[in-house]
Amino acid sequence: MNANARTAPPLFVAVAFALAFAGVARAQTAPAADPGAPPPPRVQSAGGIEYVSGGAGEEARQQIVAQSAGFLLRIVFSVTGGAYAIADRVDVSGAGGKLLGLEAVGPLLAVKVAPGDYVIDVSAGGKSERRPIHVGSQPVTLNWRLPDEAKR
Repeated sequence: MNANARTAPPLFVAVAFALAFAGVARAQTAPAADPGAPPPPRVQSAGGIEYVSGGAGEEARQQIVAQSAGFLLRIVFSVTGGAYAIADRVDVSGAGGKLLGLEAVGPLLAVKVAPGDYVIDVSAGGKSERRPIHVGSQPVTLNWRLPDEAKR
């Protein structure tokens, strides 16, 4: 994976996320669900850490934004060209060790962590990358570029 993987998705998507994660966008009432569609994203917990992952469609992205207001760590996974993608595995570690380990994550991931220093390990398309991140009192969004072999 590219060490400079903080490149944002296409402009319209970046603007939409900026507005949405700032709380400007509102979740909309959902029309009848497509029977073949994945279940709507919901806040889950693993090891005492709350998170929400998903966002394959506009409605799901809006639901994630609405559910993740207090979540300080946010990651957007995409491939070259800005298409959203899924990470095979994401691990979040803090000073005390691994806090969260998830499989088939994204394209959006919001994690409720306290301010502090963390290490994010991501595997996708047969490649792995590790990044340190400092989370302050305001949400931090990482635009993580996955290899083109990642699932979409």
